[in-house]
Amino acid sequence: MIPDGKPMSTVKRIIQGMLLLSSGRREGLAFFEGTTNALGAAMAPQLAFVLVGGLQVFLQPDKVMELVKLLLSFCVLLVPLVVTHAYARRWGREGLWLRYMTAATWCNWMIVLVSLTCTILAVLLFPALVKEPAFMVALVFVATAYEMWLQWFVARVGLELGAGRAIVLYLSVLLACFALYAIAALFPPHYLFMHDILQPMVSGTQH
Repeated sequence: MIPDGKPMSTVKRIIQGMLLLSSGRREGLAFFEGTTNALGAAMAPQLAFVLVGGLQVFLQPDKVMELVKLLLSFCVLLVPLVVTHAYARRWGREGLWLRYMTAATWCNWMIVLVSLTCTILAVLLFPALVKEPAFMVALVFVATAYEMWLQWFVARVGLELGAGRAIVLYLSVLLACFALYAIAALFPPHYLFMHDILQPMVSGTQH
């Protein structure tokens, strides 16, 4: 049930909740359901991307490296669920976890939307700016800062945490993901993830 009690389609409700939470309004949490089906629906788009990547593994020249990237993507997708659920149980917030995780998963798409919107506006208003290497650096910085704030805010609202615990939760997820990437870089076939992350910036400096 949404705050005003009026019926609303699932898609519209999710979009409304995303927009409210992404603008710092805690009432947006009420637009998400706290069920396993709702969480599954939130995870579905990201899982679909992973599955599509799996279909393309055997079409790539370096199949082993592509398989490592695929497994890494799948693990990174699941890490937030494992880490946040562990903290929710420890802090007595397990009953709030499904709704929180559903909202947090959907809100990940807001980072993509913000980045895309900034790029489109720059192309339309300042086309020369997009060709500058500094633009990509600034875009990544803004998107990262916004992602950090949004996930912190959703954790604080969704699990009813204080500011400090919300920071601990977010940093724990971040460190767990970095640990996976570090393991992939240390062991054969040595996937150097920073190369893929920095490649757009490097390409921009060559034009």
